Amino acid sequence: MMHRSGARLGMPGAAAVLLASMLAGCTTLERNPAVVGAYSDKLSPFNYKEDGSLAMMVVGVEAARFIRKESYFPLFVQVANKSKVTFQISRESFTLEDSLGRQYAVAPATEVAAKYPRLDLDRRLFQQNRSITGTYVSLYTYVASELYPSSSRRVLLVDQVTLPPHAYMEDVLYFPIPETGLNGVPLRLLFKVKTLDEPIQVVFEVPKTLGIFEKDGKGGKEQP
Repeated sequence: MMHRSGARLGMPGAAAVLLASMLAGCTTLERNPAVVGAYSDKLSPFNYKEDGSLAMMVVGVEAARFIRKESYFPLFVQVANKSKVTFQISRESFTLEDSLGRQYAVAPATEVAAKYPRLDLDRRLFQQNRSITGTYVSLYTYVASELYPSSSRRVLLVDQVTLPPHAYMEDVLYFPIPETGLNGVPLRLLFKVKTLDEPIQVVFEVPKTLGIFEKDGKGGKEQP
């Protein structure tokens, strides 16, 4: 915790510094930049935002909180280009990272279409969520994105979204369930394109919201 300088401390001074270091250690924890840390700003109970000088990203967990036994979980993602260059965005532009530093690529669209049954429910919740996230990009130009399919409507999937300056895109992305688990743990979504020197990252968590007939796991009672 304490880093030594070139000069040695006398015994009284060393004891005082040691005591201060111990007291600080009781109330704070040094953050390892390689591990997920403090959460990003909240726009609402289920939306997190990072607003940088070159890009803004919002991550929504409204649909993810209902995931139980599925192999994948959805994230609502909005990216606004605040820079003077164009972003070429693909599925590979997004990476999930858990609290132990393990990283996960997005799930293949074909696998999600074949094995994930909640596509349309996610889309409905995504549309509802736009009433919150849309207020922050009202002065930006909307660019359509269809990176994942829908089971109830025919869509033309795209592999790349071209996002010019002062424009934004939003979509539902799917990731495998991280090894740390999904609920109540810090997770980080990283966004990186060639025209950004450093990735934009949003740190968030996914709460577990019980359905009306689910048990709470504590007293065995159903939730109202």
